[in-house]
Amino acid sequence: MVIAIIGVLIALLLPAVQAAREAARRTECTNKLKQLGIALHNHHDTYGFFPNSSCSKTLGADKNTADSRERISFLPAFFPFIEQQAIYELIKTCVDSTVSNPCNWIWDVNSTGPTTVKIAGQPIAAVQCPSDSEVVTKPDINMARINYRPILGDTILPGGLLDCQRSLFRKGTDGETTFSSIIDGSSNSVVLAEAAVMFDNSKKTHIIGGAGIVSGLSLTSKPSDCTALIASGGLMDSTAITSADDRGRMYGKRLYDARMPVLSLVTVLPPNSPTCGNQAQWDNATTINTVSSYHTGGANVTFADASVRFISQTIDADDPNQLIATVTGISSNHYKNYTGPSIWGVWGALGTINGSESKSP
Repeated sequence: MVIAIIGVLIALLLPAVQAAREAARRTECTNKLKQLGIALHNHHDTYGFFPNSSCSKTLGADKNTADSRERISFLPAFFPFIEQQAIYELIKTCVDSTVSNPCNWIWDVNSTGPTTVKIAGQPIAAVQCPSDSEVVTKPDINMARINYRPILGDTILPGGLLDCQRSLFRKGTDGETTFSSIIDGSSNSVVLAEAAVMFDNSKKTHIIGGAGIVSGLSLTSKPSDCTALIASGGLMDSTAITSADDRGRMYGKRLYDARMPVLSLVTVLPPNSPTCGNQAQWDNATTINTVSSYHTGGANVTFADASVRFISQTIDADDPNQLIATVTGISSNHYKNYTGPSIWGVWGALGTINGSESKSP
């Protein structure tokens, strides 16, 4: 009888303990995003502009385009401001090298840079959310994971490196942003957000909201093509990604790689909606990378004023059946053609810094 009572008490207590642990993890996640927001401001104070999405002017990579230097992600520019000076110096050595194509060690764990140091698998705790168990480096693909990623606007992402004029993070060869660039207001512009990392060797759909391949996804698709995966049973598990190489290319897997589908997020579908791409090699894919988290009901985001807020997954994102090309006139060079208010409701408006709409969540 006593044992039965103890069993009942434990069963009642366990959910409360789990809830308390998740509350602590969520608080830690919020604090980390806050520190990244402060690092953004410190970078601006030091250099007079915000970090670039690729071809980093902070590192001098904008002077060495068309080789591996341009693929250094937005994050190393933060390193001096989040107590990662040593790794920053290693990457700076790579950028300053006179060797041709010296920085493929940024994404290739089998290569080394001028210092003979491998860095692609080096994790940074400051960009990992403790609620996501998949950020831990796995033995089959030794790539450093990242949860906190830049918002590159409110449109579908192409493969490669483009200038994102609706975003805080510009390509270094095309320009940079300052506080004066944020015409929608720094308290109304989401610049960083969290997202769960794609799974490894698991039959579960690890990404909140699900992930899948939409073979016909293009820059002119409808976001509903992505959400339709749920009804069609098209959400994938690891059996859809058979090669270790493909798993290593998935979103959130390459902390140092600036390719947009790998590292970036967009405010097209609400938080915890599906993420999709048109092929398994995500770094070369056309994608809709959706904000997501293991915090119930939504995800944390950082605004340009360095504040952190929790965005509900029920936030207004307008009609996902809209054709982007029809509504906006987007062409293949879509970031430069897409101007004016976002067509994706409040959520889309928050993902732009210059859409001439001042909406708050």
